[in-house]
Amino acid sequence: MADPKKLQYRDRRLNFPKFIVLIFIVIGHEVLVAQEMLGIVNSSYAGITGSVINPAVTVTSPFYLDLNIIAADIFVENNNIYMAKDEYRFRRFLSKNPVFPTHGPDNNLIVYDYYNRVDKKAYAQVRLLGPSLAVTVGRHSIGFVSGARAVMSVRNVPYELAKFGLEKLEVPVQYDINYVDNRNMYNAELAWAENGINYSYVFKQKGLDYWAAGITVKDLRGFGGGYLYIDNIDYVVLDRDTLIVRNVNAEGGFSLPLNYQTNTIDLNPLFKGKGIGLDIGLIYQKKKQFMHDDRTNKLCAQNYIPYQYKIGVSLLDIGRIKFTENAEKLVFDNASTYWPGITSTGYTNMNAMIDMLSNRFYGNPAQLVQGHEIKIALPTALSVQADVNYYKNWYLNGTLVYPLQFSKSGLIRPVILGITPRYETYTFEASMPLTLYDWTKPRIGLSARYRGFFIGTEKLSGYFHFTDFTGIDFYFGLKFSLRKGFCRNNTSADNCGYDEYKKFIKKKRGN
Repeated sequence: MADPKKLQYRDRRLNFPKFIVLIFIVIGHEVLVAQEMLGIVNSSYAGITGSVINPAVTVTSPFYLDLNIIAADIFVENNNIYMAKDEYRFRRFLSKNPVFPTHGPDNNLIVYDYYNRVDKKAYAQVRLLGPSLAVTVGRHSIGFVSGARAVMSVRNVPYELAKFGLEKLEVPVQYDINYVDNRNMYNAELAWAENGINYSYVFKQKGLDYWAAGITVKDLRGFGGGYLYIDNIDYVVLDRDTLIVRNVNAEGGFSLPLNYQTNTIDLNPLFKGKGIGLDIGLIYQKKKQFMHDDRTNKLCAQNYIPYQYKIGVSLLDIGRIKFTENAEKLVFDNASTYWPGITSTGYTNMNAMIDMLSNRFYGNPAQLVQGHEIKIALPTALSVQADVNYYKNWYLNGTLVYPLQFSKSGLIRPVILGITPRYETYTFEASMPLTLYDWTKPRIGLSARYRGFFIGTEKLSGYFHFTDFTGIDFYFGLKFSLRKGFCRNNTSADNCGYDEYKKFIKKKRGN
C-alpha cells in the first residue's frame, strides 16, 4: 500500500456526471493559475490602488491626482494537492510547452495529494484592476474604478470525498464504507466585471487628529458562475463502478456561457447576471504636525502632512450577483440513488445531463431543477489595518482580513493576518510581507515599487523548490500620479509641501 502521506494522483479527466454525483467536490483540485497585495495597498503612495483594502485611503493620499493604468493579481492556494519540492521548478510554467516530471507504473503521475483526515479547502483569484482615477480637492476625493475578477473557493470538504473525486472512484481502501458527512460543505465560482465610483471625505480634523471615511459603489456584471453547498450526505462506494447515495440534502446552481442543448459557447448576452457591490471604510491618522484646511485655487498646491500612525477599518465586497440568463437551480431534497455502471455513464449535452441526474435521484426528468435564477455572494470580509512610521522612512504595517459569510451560495475568503515592514520614499519603496494564511500557513513575501511601477508576491516559496508547491501569488501594476504641494510653477505662495516645510524649519533654526 502506498504511503498515505504521498498517494499519487493520476492525470485523467473526470466526466461531468461523476462530478455531479460526487456533489461537485472534485472542484477542490481544479486550481487556477494574490491574495491582498499587502506589499502595495497599505503604502502611503497606494492611492486609488489602496481602495481595494480601504476605500477611505484616496483622500488621505499624498496625491491630488492618481491614475491606475493597469494592475493584476494572481493567487492560488490549497491543502489538497501539491507538486513535490524535489520535482517542482517554477521555470517550467514559463515554457511554451512545459514538461513536468512523471512517475508511477504508467509514467503518467504528475502531482501528489495530502491523504489525511484534514478537511480540504482551496481558494483562487485572478484580479485585473483596469483604468481607475482619483482626484482630491481639499477634504473631498472622488474617483472611478474598473476591473474584472474570477474567484473560486472550496471549504470543508471531507478528505475521503476529495479522494474519491481525485482518483475517479478508484480508491479500494475506501470501498464498502458507509460515510456520513453532516458538516456544511461549500463550493462557489464566479467571474465578473466591476465598475464603480469611489468617494472619500475628511469628516473631522482637529489638531493632529485626522478622520476620513470612504465608500466605493460598484456595478457588477457577471460573466458566469456556479455554486454548491451540502448540508449532509450519506453514501457508500461499493467499487469503482457502483455508487449508493442513501441520502443527500444539497443545493447547487450555475449560469455558464454555453448553449446547454449543443454545448457550444454562447456569449449572447455576454453578461448573464448583475448586481451591486459595496466597500466601506474608515481611517484615523495621527499627523506629524497641525494640518490646516486648504484654501487654494490650485490642486497641486494642496498641503499634505505625513502621519505618525494610522488605523483603518473596512468592510469589503458587500453584495452579490443575481443570474437570470442561462441559469439553473438544482435541489437535492432528501434525495437518494443506486447507481451501478457509473463509470460508463455518458451524456450528449448539459440538458441531457440534468435530465439524467433528475431521473437517477427522483425517478423523473423534471424534479431536480427548482428554478431559473441563482444568486452568488461576493467574498465579503472585515479588514483592520494599522500602520506606524517608527523611524524616518521606515514603516510597520499590520493587516487582518477576516471572512464574513452571509450566504451559503457565495464565495468564502480565507483569513489573512499580515505584518509588513517597509521602507518608502516617493521614488522607491520595498517591503517584506510576513503573513499567516488561514491561521495555518506562514509565508514570506517581497514587494518593490519604483515611482509608478510595482511588483510583488506574498509567497516567495512558490518560485523556489525548498517546499512542496501548493500555490502561488504574484501581483504587479503601473500608475501615474501627481503629488500635493508640488506645482510646476513654484511662484504660488501656497505651494508648500511637507518636504518644503522641513527645509524651512531647518533653515529657520540655522541648521
